[in-house]
Formats: sequence, C-alpha cells, structure tokens
Amino acid sequence: MWARIIPGIIGSIMILTAFNWIIDPSSAAAGLSMSLLQGEGGNTQIGDFTSFFFTAGIMAIIGAYRNEHTWIYATVCLLGSAAIFRIYAGLMHGTEFLMSAIFFEILTSILLIISLKKIKSTNQ
Repeated sequence: MWARIIPGIIGSIMILTAFNWIIDPSSAAAGLSMSLLQGEGGNTQIGDFTSFFFTAGIMAIIGAYRNEHTWIYATVCLLGSAAIFRIYAGLMHGTEFLMSAIFFEILTSILLIISLKKIKSTNQ
C-alpha cells in the first residue's frame, strides 16, 4: 500500500504546483528563486513550468491509482532529468545551484523508483 501512497502524494504536490503556476505565476516563480518574465518569455515560462508539473503529477497519480509502475517512469524521468540538468547548468554555465530543488528532485526520484519497483514486484 505504501508503494502507491508515495507516488500519490508526490503527484498531488506536483499538481498543486501546476495549479499555482496557473493561479499565481509570480509566486510560483518566486518559489523557484526566479522572477516572472514578461511578454513571450513569461508565456513560455508559465506554459512550460505548468506542463512540467502537471505531467509529472498526473503520471504519478495515474500510476498510484491504477497500481501500474510504468506510468511512474515519466515522473521519474522529468524530476530526475531536471536535477541532472540543474547540476549541468551549474557546472558548465556557471549558474548558482538551487540546492533545495536539486535535493527535492533527487529525493522524490529515489522514492518513486523504490515505489515503482515495489509495485512492479507485487504485480508479477
């Protein structure tokens, strides 16, 4: 049961974050240590971040609800690659490391991998 609860909670957090990008994009951006851009940049920022969090959330929730591990891989891929590319940005482009986000993305990816492996083994 815990293996379904973890992706459900993580997915819910992602969906709430997506809705925050819809309702109050300025505070959502501030939560990620950035300001909301104006014009086309703002449109891209809101659209891309909302779709990232929405997709990550929906895939985790579907996997938890249906008790099917394959759905959860999408969330692991999104969160895990975000951590990898944040680290890359710091190492290769000299950006500041947003350690709170990197930590969250790595931790949730690990928890999701543990959960999906448990779901997979239970369903075989």
